[in-house]
Amino acid sequence: MYSFDLTLDPPTSKELDSVLVELKKQRSTLMIRSCISDGIHLVLLLLLYFSNVLSGSAIMVLIALSLVVAIVLATSTREALLFSDLIAIAVTIVTTAFSAALVLAIAMHQPWGASWVAGVLAGTIVTSGTILGRALKKIMFAIEQLKPIPVDDPVCEELSIFCQRYPDLRHYREQASRNLRPHLTYGELFAMRDWHQQHSDQ
Repeated sequence: MYSFDLTLDPPTSKELDSVLVELKKQRSTLMIRSCISDGIHLVLLLLLYFSNVLSGSAIMVLIALSLVVAIVLATSTREALLFSDLIAIAVTIVTTAFSAALVLAIAMHQPWGASWVAGVLAGTIVTSGTILGRALKKIMFAIEQLKPIPVDDPVCEELSIFCQRYPDLRHYREQASRNLRPHLTYGELFAMRDWHQQHSDQ
């Protein structure tokens, strides 16, 4: 992802546009991968259904359970994962697979063999959904960071305070204006907040 370094000259509009184009390409690639993954899982589930080993309601329960867990893991986990986070995610995936198999076999009276196969599919759905979802979330956030801040946004006052307080930030903003970028981006605002946090702690 693109990172703003306030100690360097600010990027030009052309440079930001180039980064934005690249991010959109990565987003399209991830969406294609997601569609392929979903298509493969759908084909396998349909094979179980048309082979008369799983009922339609069992497949719907499996899909719903897998998607809910995948969405939670993709959206609620922090951006930089610690080793403990990876362990927690792995345990959640394994638990989801076992839970799905037990629900289908015991609560919905599906064949045990088919239920375990479905449980494995549930685990792979959660795994791919979590990985692709987290990557897509990161790219979408990066795209939002590249958007210029409109003049009527209340955060403009916050930017002004930062620039008044820190000469380096004021110089950065002036340089951006000379680069024909009168409006800074949200990513630069976040970088200024980090700058403020680091210097206020000193």
